[in-house]
Amino acid sequence: MQLVHLACAAAILLLSGCSQTTAVMAEFSQQTRHPIATATLDAGNTGLAAYYCRRALCAGDDAQNQSVGAFLAFDLGGLEQPQHLRATLRLYQGEARSVYAELGELLVERIQVGEFRSPEALEAPALTAQVNRADGEGYLELDVTPALRQALAEGKTQLQFRLRFSRPTNGNGRGDLAIFGAREEYRPALVLR
Repeated sequence: MQLVHLACAAAILLLSGCSQTTAVMAEFSQQTRHPIATATLDAGNTGLAAYYCRRALCAGDDAQNQSVGAFLAFDLGGLEQPQHLRATLRLYQGEARSVYAELGELLVERIQVGEFRSPEALEAPALTAQVNRADGEGYLELDVTPALRQALAEGKTQLQFRLRFSRPTNGNGRGDLAIFGAREEYRPALVLR
């Protein structure tokens, strides 16, 4: 009789161990992709924003009251269109309370242009948009699943995003820039689950 109880206990432990293993495997089934290209552009095409933001990505306006946008492109190679695929855009944002107060909410828009380092990327139509109002320092995690699914359905090989504020400038003659980390430890990521 004790042997039967021991066998049952062993079977229960074995089964619960398998379900935990499955959960652990599911957690590790996520994929993280980093941008294949990034850029910061200003509406006047002076290149000053790109120069000052060469170690980061910036969005807002510059001292000449020109809109500044940040751009990211992710490779979609090897992805198919499974219905369950979820996508999160992870960005590290420096403290930006004054920028949000001056320029409104941050728009994270999917765009599709041939070369997003050209000025046309600032004016390209938004294909999808996500809004962020969190102005503090830290990681932003935005659900960009609709943008990913749309790009895959269209057969695109890249997923491109533009970051800009709802008000292009406040006209105060000062640079109002939100800064997003681009260095290795703060690099933007597209997290696929």
